[in-house]
Amino acid sequence: MNIDDLKQYLQHFYDQRFEYNVWVIANVSNTIQNEEDFIEHTSFSEFFSKAEFASIISAITELYGYVRIFYSETELMTYVLNNKSRLNTEKIIIYNFARDGICEGKKSLIPAFCNLFGLKYTGSNPFVISLLRNKKIYTSYLEAYNIPVPVTMSYKKNRNFSSHIFQEEYLIVKHIYESASIGMTEQNIIKNCEDYLLEPILNELCSNMKSDEILVQDYIRGRECEVFVIKKGDEYLAFPPIELSIHNSEIITTSISDTFDYSFSPLGRNVTNPICNAIMNAAKKAAELLGVDTYARFDFRVNPEGDFYLIDIAGTPYITRHSSIAYLFINCLELKYTDIFLLLGALTQK
Repeated sequence: MNIDDLKQYLQHFYDQRFEYNVWVIANVSNTIQNEEDFIEHTSFSEFFSKAEFASIISAITELYGYVRIFYSETELMTYVLNNKSRLNTEKIIIYNFARDGICEGKKSLIPAFCNLFGLKYTGSNPFVISLLRNKKIYTSYLEAYNIPVPVTMSYKKNRNFSSHIFQEEYLIVKHIYESASIGMTEQNIIKNCEDYLLEPILNELCSNMKSDEILVQDYIRGRECEVFVIKKGDEYLAFPPIELSIHNSEIITTSISDTFDYSFSPLGRNVTNPICNAIMNAAKKAAELLGVDTYARFDFRVNPEGDFYLIDIAGTPYITRHSSIAYLFINCLELKYTDIFLLLGALTQK
């Protein structure tokens, strides 16, 4: 799909947009209505700030004129259960930005509920959303299909550990289930060494990250980029990679993520076209293998030799104004911020 085809696709849905009733569900800081709506979650940093949500809801409202907003999963489910007999499910689009909960299933509740009642929503089905939370499983699966991924294994606290499989001088330690930046500091990059020296370091990281099981990977030095992939009908389409310039760090730590201390640029400015195209093809193939629906974001590291590795997948990526997807649309595709939400609506309606 070239840019002209994309604009035509967007225009077609734009002309039909008022036919739909639009709902938005998002977890926003300081908007929980009452204690009954509270769901256990990992970190408030995953919630939208009021300013972030204001920009999102303003863009969606600009498109559709009126939007029904839900600030928690239970709020939306209660509304559907109380009104299901009079809902025209064919004419409802749900922009699902919910991210409450913990571990693999944290983002799968709303997709599962919507499937039960025949509601259309942005994003993938509950199985795929849960699968994309488990870095250990999807990394092994993609590796079997020759998608380049770092050498990866899990470590359980106070269990034996074998470091001989790793190839890089340094390793990186992450949560298996949580978002990539949760619990991350510079101390999560550790030197590869003898097992008896690594084990106490890994035990300490388990304690710091409040988890009995963590992910250990080869740390890939070099550039980091993000690739936006969509599913249009039966076809997967990958957009040009967007490079992250991370300020004062080699990785996106929790602090850097919370303060947006990074900037974007097209990866193609610093990496050859064949490498960029290979990264896009790998992202597209991974999306197809995993059964992604509507959209997802695939994150890669590219070493100085030009070798690239898939390091993370976001099934419901941030699309705030300071996201790589917003940068892609505004600075690379020369589209508007509202066009992101127009595209998601069109993809959801197939």
